[in-house]
Amino acid sequence: MRCSRLMMTDRSILNGSPYPHLNDAARVLVEKTDDTRIYAIREGSWLGYKDAKRILARMEELLAYPRITRMPNMLLVAPSFNGKTSILQRFLSLHLPDMDPMGEVTICPVVMVEAPPKPDISDFYTRILDVLMTPYKPTASVSEKYSQIKRLFRQMDVHMLIVDEIHHLIAGSLNRQKEFRNALKSLGNETGVCIVAAGIEDAYNAFNTDPQMSSRFTPEELPSWRANNEFGALLATLELRTPLKQPSNLKDPAMMLAIHTRSEGTLGDMCDLVKELAVDAIRSKVERITLERINALPWVPPSKRKQYKRL
Repeated sequence: MRCSRLMMTDRSILNGSPYPHLNDAARVLVEKTDDTRIYAIREGSWLGYKDAKRILARMEELLAYPRITRMPNMLLVAPSFNGKTSILQRFLSLHLPDMDPMGEVTICPVVMVEAPPKPDISDFYTRILDVLMTPYKPTASVSEKYSQIKRLFRQMDVHMLIVDEIHHLIAGSLNRQKEFRNALKSLGNETGVCIVAAGIEDAYNAFNTDPQMSSRFTPEELPSWRANNEFGALLATLELRTPLKQPSNLKDPAMMLAIHTRSEGTLGDMCDLVKELAVDAIRSKVERITLERINALPWVPPSKRKQYKRL
């Protein structure tokens, strides 16, 4: 047994690393303390999978679009916790404001806000002004806020407005929904910015009731994941980045199916499940994720969280 273990270690060293199942960043972390590794695991990292790259590429096209009378827009729809907001934040991180202290005006190509919990235009404008970190009168009227936003968009050379959680639009009356949609259309028309709206499936209902909105916003979808080769490749990527001292072989069909079943094909839940499994592997000193722990780890699946009650 000892001989076999030594032979495996020798082969790994000959291959260039004692941890060939990890990437360079994870190899650096794997010799750190357990607390450091757990922190890094829970912090997570960006996963550039195929659909995410497709959405980001489309957003780059929109950002580079010349200002025309009718700007193209996008409606990004995805199940809850399936990577939508992560993609938007990734895009925002790639196009941060130019904070040059020598410049007269801050250049801000992309502005991202979350839609208010109900279709309140004044609240929506306030959120934009807050993101732009500009002073405004708390008692300012809707028209005053709108004029200030138009002026700031021109001064700061804003090219894209991202509105996350747009499905909140349907939380109001039909008249309030119509007013909010019209405010979005006017903002796009009068400032020449591309608008990327994002939300869960209810976002379709928020837009499809208005033919003008549905024609202006090209839909892009992030479907739930299936237990296929692409899902296996995603798990393999996660394993490369997870600083465990032993390989887990997460793309093994039985392991992959168990993780998919427990996360119900939702990207965010899959990532969180793998994180907690990795933390469990560190604390138990096993240093790898096993099929037994995938099935036994206390984990409430997404579909049952509304009914879940603590004992």
